[in-house]
Amino acid sequence: MAIASAERKERRPGRSRGADRKQQIIRATRELVAKYGIQGTSLARIAGAVGVTDAALYKYFRSKDDMLLAAYDSMAERVLGWIGSFDDLSVYDRIRKLGESHAEMFSKDLIGFNGPMFQFNVWLPEDRIREHVGRTHQSFVSALVAVIERGKREGTVRQDADAEFIVSELYAWIWWEDLSYLRGLDPSSIERRSAEMFGRILADICTE
Repeated sequence: MAIASAERKERRPGRSRGADRKQQIIRATRELVAKYGIQGTSLARIAGAVGVTDAALYKYFRSKDDMLLAAYDSMAERVLGWIGSFDDLSVYDRIRKLGESHAEMFSKDLIGFNGPMFQFNVWLPEDRIREHVGRTHQSFVSALVAVIERGKREGTVRQDADAEFIVSELYAWIWWEDLSYLRGLDPSSIERRSAEMFGRILADICTE
């Protein structure tokens, strides 16, 4: 299988075969969610993508829900890493850099991030997956609010700026950019509109 071949290339000295297999399952689950949605990501499809039996999956995860949550968490870690990046810059410049890097980091990665993350965000059943996604989403919001508040303290973000409102504007822009790439709109048009939208957000928070 292609996934198995890629996994062999990524294996590092000292890394256990079990850890490699677990990451392989997480990656396969993420890609299947992008293609079939959460409900359509069956144990049989995960096992087939990894090249093992259904029963063998339970050596690494207790349930399909645990596989789905691990796939989601792998993307959540990526988001939190992005929010925490450029920490050596002023907050205004940090936000600008976050905006400039977003499409390459997330929106354009249709299978590894954008597609599966969209599926998790629109999942409606009231179950542990929805609850977990909701809690994690709030952690993203809180982390971004903390960045804005830091900018107010250092003087690069307006003192009268409402941090939660700014974050809601950032999310509106993020979801617009993600959905535009998912829908396959013209990339040059997306880049132009995205820059205009993000530029307005920056102008609203700038102290100068």
